Amino acid sequence: MTLSGDKLVELLNELLETCYDGLEGFRTAASTVTSPEAIVLFQSRALRIDEAAAELYTEVRQHGGQPVNHGHSEARMHRGWIHVRAAVAARTDEAVLAEVQRGEEEAARRYRKALSRDLPEDIHDLLADHLAAIEQSLANVKGLRS
Repeated sequence: MTLSGDKLVELLNELLETCYDGLEGFRTAASTVTSPEAIVLFQSRALRIDEAAAELYTEVRQHGGQPVNHGHSEARMHRGWIHVRAAVAARTDEAVLAEVQRGEEEAARRYRKALSRDLPEDIHDLLADHLAAIEQSLANVKGLRS
């Protein structure tokens, strides 16, 4: 049976929180690294995440829900960890890239879990597009790390 109603709104809000987490994480990372390539990548990814958040926000509203306006509490700790690890590691870009990779891997895990549910086709397609962007971002981050 296709997920709908409150359960669908709950799932969409969970992913909206994930977007907010990523948005703040990438903004933090962009302000921490020194590599121009990493800065451009992080700023570009933040813009795409902002678009994804707007799409999810709209879907939550269209399905009768109230969109969340914050990220997950554990993500705030992750953003703090970017700063701590960067400071401890003499603010190396590699340390920040490692944390960004970890964050994107978590986002991909959450999207894959959501896509395993029986979703309406339009929602499935939207989430699959978001996951593809996350996977491309992961490949880009890994490329910068090598």
